[in-house]
Amino acid sequence: MLLNNRKNRRQEPSMASATLNLMMLEFAPEWEAAKANLSRLDAIMERIFSLPSCGYPGASQGGAAEEGSMAAAGFMPDIIVLPEFFSTGFSMNPCVAEYQDLSPSLGWMLRTAALYDCAVAGSIPVIGPDGRRFNRFFFVTPEGVLGQYDKRHLFFGGEDASYTHGTDRVILEYKGWKILLGTCFDLRFPVWMRNDGNDPYDLYLNVANWPAARRKAAEVLAAARAIENVCYVAFCNRAGHDPLLAYDGGSSVINHRGRVRSVSSRVMDTDVVYAVLDMAEMLRFRASFPILGLVDRHNLL
Repeated sequence: MLLNNRKNRRQEPSMASATLNLMMLEFAPEWEAAKANLSRLDAIMERIFSLPSCGYPGASQGGAAEEGSMAAAGFMPDIIVLPEFFSTGFSMNPCVAEYQDLSPSLGWMLRTAALYDCAVAGSIPVIGPDGRRFNRFFFVTPEGVLGQYDKRHLFFGGEDASYTHGTDRVILEYKGWKILLGTCFDLRFPVWMRNDGNDPYDLYLNVANWPAARRKAAEVLAAARAIENVCYVAFCNRAGHDPLLAYDGGSSVINHRGRVRSVSSRVMDTDVVYAVLDMAEMLRFRASFPILGLVDRHNLL
């Protein structure tokens, strides 16, 4: 019924030079409790999609709204984004990693994408065929896995010893938008995500477990990456606590001018961040301020 409701209310799919609706969940996972976390996510998703217009809040950009004040603004997500290691917490325990073909977390993503007729993005600890473990970012659609990215820059606090770093950038295309995938610590490395003026991406999507103590750094870095690459940056961070650190969200969507273009609401004790990305506005700015054509070619990957 939820899927039918979405299709009845949904406008034509977003295409290039149109808009893209993004929804990010600042989920606070229980530590190493994938089954419980996926069950709780099911309840949160059902609640969100049962709200008028998918719970889009009637707040100004950069503001917040309580669940009860949501306005019927016609918002339905093209992409649902979840934080890094959304089903387990940021654990180095090898027992939490899942074989991709048998992964309950990836299975949940695929089912959720099909149920709500949109893409679902987030990272999972995965075991490769050779036994190596990866922090793998999956981008799935109702038709299946569209793209996957293994985190390049592993944090030196233990992640680098527990997981294998990726070697390839991943840019996928969804609804006419070119999307570069990134995970948490990657945000600090501008050369890795440098845009190409000859074939630019439009959205940098970063899922994170970024501690509250370094929140200001994430805010500055996300804005810098958006400005220098003349693109949207969507930063989806977790909330809550794990055995070592506290997290306070701070998820946002930043446009090519470095301005916040997201709003938030509260659903079942979880902050939900929404944004409408405007391709035409970004392309007009690129045409009027063509700095991507001046990128230092010798630094491109």
